[in-house]
Amino acid sequence: TGSLPSDAELSMDTAAWNDKFLCLSGPELLRVEAGRGAGDDDEGVLDSKFEQLRQYVKQWSMNYEGDRKGTGLTTPVLVRKSRRPPSEFDGVIARSGVQILFQTTNTGDRYKSATEERKDESDRSAVGGTGAKKPASANKVKPIMIKARKEGGVEVLVEKTTNGDIRIRARRCNIDSKTTVKEMSEEVIVRSLKKAVESWVKARDVTGF
Repeated sequence: TGSLPSDAELSMDTAAWNDKFLCLSGPELLRVEAGRGAGDDDEGVLDSKFEQLRQYVKQWSMNYEGDRKGTGLTTPVLVRKSRRPPSEFDGVIARSGVQILFQTTNTGDRYKSATEERKDESDRSAVGGTGAKKPASANKVKPIMIKARKEGGVEVLVEKTTNGDIRIRARRCNIDSKTTVKEMSEEVIVRSLKKAVESWVKARDVTGF
């Protein structure tokens, strides 16, 4: 005869499904497990290992600020602090990180579409061209507010999970249906992050700090 799953089994299944949804959010580009937390406070979020890794990732991200020479990136970026909070649904009790946001380049996105060009030409014809004096209101060009286009980016998160593990995740961010995904730039950032975090974990395993 069959038996109903226990509460523990149901809980594990729910956590596993939640984690699958978490991987799809972005989507996730990288996950590196950094081992158990330092255990400074098993019931809370205070953890020296989490804090050290958080500071390490912050310093790593500074490589992308200002002059990006040596980073391998051809796309200009802006580094900002992540404001993504911890989430019980994600199984995370502490979270900190940065966003590396891709910026508009001088080519491609600044070109006007054919429709925009025709509208500009129509506006110019309406204002002048006949020699007749136009009303003052006709000569005033009303400024057009253009919403900034989302160019994509990579969000890097240091997380402490509900079971006490520390991990690093990188996910795609700052995108919408019109964003052109910059896979090569993402790969450069993710590869650099993976190398840096794995070196940090290895060094900590050797030193014990």
